[in-house]
Amino acid sequence: MAALSILTSVGCKEADEVNTLIVFASASDIGLGEARLPLNIALTDGSRYEDKAESLTVTYSPPDSTSERYAKDLKWRPWPVQGGAYTATMTFDQVGFWTINVKSKDSDKIIATPGAVLVKSSTDSPNVGDPAPLSVTKTTPIDGNLRSITSAPEPDSDLYAISFDQAIKSGKPTVISFSTPAFCSTATCGPQTQVLSHLADKYSGRSNFIHVEIFDNPDEMQQSGDPQLGIESNIVHEWELHTEPWTFIVDHRGIVVGRYEAFVTAAELEETLIPIIIGP
Repeated sequence: MAALSILTSVGCKEADEVNTLIVFASASDIGLGEARLPLNIALTDGSRYEDKAESLTVTYSPPDSTSERYAKDLKWRPWPVQGGAYTATMTFDQVGFWTINVKSKDSDKIIATPGAVLVKSSTDSPNVGDPAPLSVTKTTPIDGNLRSITSAPEPDSDLYAISFDQAIKSGKPTVISFSTPAFCSTATCGPQTQVLSHLADKYSGRSNFIHVEIFDNPDEMQQSGDPQLGIESNIVHEWELHTEPWTFIVDHRGIVVGRYEAFVTAAELEETLIPIIIGP
């Protein structure tokens, strides 16, 4: 599971010192149309370049073109414990490598080196506007052993109360998150599942919230201490997910209305979820 990285170098010469910004886009599955890109920005000395959205401009250009388009709604998203990431919305209408620039609004001494992002004709996983696969997801077993279906250290039964296919028939929106809290390669799956639990408590009865464990045998993996024993769930393949975590918001018709690769905050999910709950 490899995420596409965008590297953008920025040289800033002040007092004979050069700082370089490196920008990573945690987006491995981008197709034509509008897309949300999570951006992580850091200095080469290891320090984070956080909470500076107001002083940055993100532009992007089509393949073989120097014309610039401005990314919409660049925002800093603080994470629950520490750190965070930027998000920006871009609209792609051509297949190929798009050039991306990050520029400073505060200093003309900062020179940006362009990065790139690959845009495919269509995404592998469901895109906004697509029908979601009507997957049968695992619910609480008869014996009540949630650890047999999730690697979460403190499983929340509310996240396994209804199968996704049945949730779509409920007439309510559904937030479904795919992650493996105990074996996550990015260490954000646990916090992502906690975000899901928080929202499940906050919007109980108005929306469904479902967690899908990436592996079919999390209890065996944890008891053995060997993650190599992991068997990927068929549902991960049904949704064609190649990284984790992933979170989707699906409306009552079964149509994807929100699509989030990598960690997504409760606040960002609410930006899409609340209007659906409230309705027209």
